[in-house]
Amino acid sequence: MVLLDFVVGIPSPKLHVPHAFKPTRDDRGWFINPIGPNPWWTVLAALVPALLCTILIFMDQQISAVIVNRKEHKLKKGCGYHLDLFMVAVMLGVCSVMGLPWFVAATVLSITHVNSLKVESDCSAPGEQPKFLGIREQRVTGLLIFALMGCSVFFTSVLKFIPMPVLYGVFLYMGVSSLRGIQVRTLLQRAACRLPGILSP
Repeated sequence: MVLLDFVVGIPSPKLHVPHAFKPTRDDRGWFINPIGPNPWWTVLAALVPALLCTILIFMDQQISAVIVNRKEHKLKKGCGYHLDLFMVAVMLGVCSVMGLPWFVAATVLSITHVNSLKVESDCSAPGEQPKFLGIREQRVTGLLIFALMGCSVFFTSVLKFIPMPVLYGVFLYMGVSSLRGIQVRTLLQRAACRLPGILSP
């Protein structure tokens, strides 16, 4: 789709990327003064919002970890994922000092990653459903994913040709595909199947 959009020259909205590797604002450098021109009492006033943000980030991280570490996934190294919370805390501090967006656990991305690493048995008989054996637990794919994300700053000359509808389609597919196997989705399907029998006189 990206190649078709480029060849045909469709006037679609494209991904906005900077032309140079520098801060987005010219009036500041890479590191930000935490107080800046603000009065001293703003530090105390920021404690309450900071506490709320801490709770929100912790809950977001832990909800993703609980979904990933479900018993149905048969993880053998589930406790190893607790290291992610430490890395999130470190990156939050780095991003805050540099004025970058906070990096937290992405629930949809985490579920999609786990689903892509599922190991199933080979079907021998026709019509036999493959049996779920477990998750191929490793950190190579995660490391490569974030390494490529970091290298994306050097690919801005190519990324600027990606249409925004293509990105929206990828995100929509990831969100819908990650719903497979979620208990809420299964409960809604069962309720929808029973609804005609309940409504019929």
